[in-house]
Amino acid sequence: MSDTKGDIMANLDPQLMRTFRNRCMNPLYFGRVYGILSSHQYDDLKDYGKCCGMINRLSDCLGVPVTPDQRENAVQWLMNCCIDPQNRCHRRQMWRLLHRGI
Repeated sequence: MSDTKGDIMANLDPQLMRTFRNRCMNPLYFGRVYGILSSHQYDDLKDYGKCCGMINRLSDCLGVPVTPDQRENAVQWLMNCCIDPQNRCHRRQMWRLLHRGI
């Protein structure tokens, strides 16, 4: 994960992330969210359009509306995190982040 994650996270909407986190931890949604996240690769999260697509899929899956500004901030954050969803260590870091909160 990026060394600048604290600065980048400041752009994320805390209420939106709290809602996403609560829904992601719900067993009803967990499998679907995991499927969406694990269907992407490192290069996908460096591509603006694919990041937008992933945010849209997560938003639809969880039933959480996302404004264009919130989406833009989330996409920029994801693109700067240098996360590889196929890497087990990176997945653990992301789940820890969800549990701990942003």
